[in-house]
Amino acid sequence: MKTALPMRPQGSFSWNIVTKGFHAHEQVHQKLRSSLSKLERHLEHFPSDAVHLQVVLEKHPRKPQFTAGLVLRVPSNILRSAQDAPDPVPALSGAAKTLLRQLASLKSDLRREVLWKRKSRRAELRATKPLRFAAAPLANGRGPQNLGDVIGAFLEENYARLLRYVRRHLWHEVHLKKLPEGSVDARAVVGEVARLALAAPEKKPAGLGFLLWFYMLARRELARRCKAVRTQAQETVPLEEPRVLPEYAEATDGYEPERPLDIVEQVLEPPVIETKDLVPDPRTAPPDEVVARRELLEGVQNTANNWPKPEREAFELYFVEGFEPGEIAMVLGVSVKEAEGLLAVIRGRVRDALLAQSAV
Repeated sequence: MKTALPMRPQGSFSWNIVTKGFHAHEQVHQKLRSSLSKLERHLEHFPSDAVHLQVVLEKHPRKPQFTAGLVLRVPSNILRSAQDAPDPVPALSGAAKTLLRQLASLKSDLRREVLWKRKSRRAELRATKPLRFAAAPLANGRGPQNLGDVIGAFLEENYARLLRYVRRHLWHEVHLKKLPEGSVDARAVVGEVARLALAAPEKKPAGLGFLLWFYMLARRELARRCKAVRTQAQETVPLEEPRVLPEYAEATDGYEPERPLDIVEQVLEPPVIETKDLVPDPRTAPPDEVVARRELLEGVQNTANNWPKPEREAFELYFVEGFEPGEIAMVLGVSVKEAEGLLAVIRGRVRDALLAQSAV
């Protein structure tokens, strides 16, 4: 037997419950409501549409044993906890305590002490209305039913971010002439990351968030595909291009067998649009500002092409993706001290690059 306990009201966190092998009695529901109220204190400043809690209660088919599993999806990670007990209430209580510890640890990592000490930030947090879990779970069959569903929703939420990360790496490899343009499909790389994460979520290293794990998988898969392209290029023997004799060059120029030269249609000129017919969009940045921003970005990117690869990767992870030195160290497979050293060198390089751009 498998059951799943309506849409959440506006401005509250969504959650759903799945029971297997038994019907949850009133004491279980009371304990669940108590656990939700404790979690709310840690989640009150998170976006409501980026948080979802899945509760799974399962009875062993042959033993008097219950398993309670909690899966909490937050903007930057997926937290999981599970507990076994002879009764569903203590199992749920133990799983909730473990999840609370994980959530408190995650918040301490996400918290920026400099921002919290600012008066404007404190006033903003005081003015923010705390969010609560919805009074009832999602309707029967709504919401994720297992860990794979939660990871899939998390992957979908961060798909564009991962795709941008892979495309930036490919851009550098192409401009450094290390990779032919179009030889590696960025979408295929991210698709393989999704396949690996969904096929074996238990392979995620302990202490590593799911988002960081996705970046590690993307970096590893991209390196594998780039190596395969280079190996294939070394093993491929280029064929000599066919040459056209000079006396036939003019006769074959522009000729198509399906469209003989005597019936080729005349290409019409495109319509002319006058500027007076165009209406400016007030939300669009001024053209000179857009050009200046693009030139500055291109200048920094061209400068970064000459950096060693570890420095270029650390630059993107820190300044573009917003990861901290400890997280960068896990993605790159180096120590925290080495990651901080890379960032110190990068700050000097960026400062010199910006000074050089402003002097031009």
